[in-house]
Amino acid sequence: MLAAGVPIAPGFGAMAWRSGGRLGKGLMVKRPTMKNFLDALVAVLAGNAIYFLLMPHLPAVARHALFKEDWGLLVDFLICAAIFAAVKCTRRREG
Repeated sequence: MLAAGVPIAPGFGAMAWRSGGRLGKGLMVKRPTMKNFLDALVAVLAGNAIYFLLMPHLPAVARHALFKEDWGLLVDFLICAAIFAAVKCTRRREG
């Protein structure tokens, strides 16, 4: 705010209201956004752990090489996507 009480940028107050918190004093995140982030985090961490445990047993084509786009990356993505879908279905049944 400027000295006269005029906002620095137009709509600054409206953005704080829409976000559910105050800008500049700790932005509050909406619950659905946080739940979605946590669901994705669980899916990626669990999916990568499962993939790296399975990787020695996969055919050479399905093994991911570091810093390369290959079929192993697709297999890893599919595992993470399946876990994400399972987490979302579980959340939907809970509430």
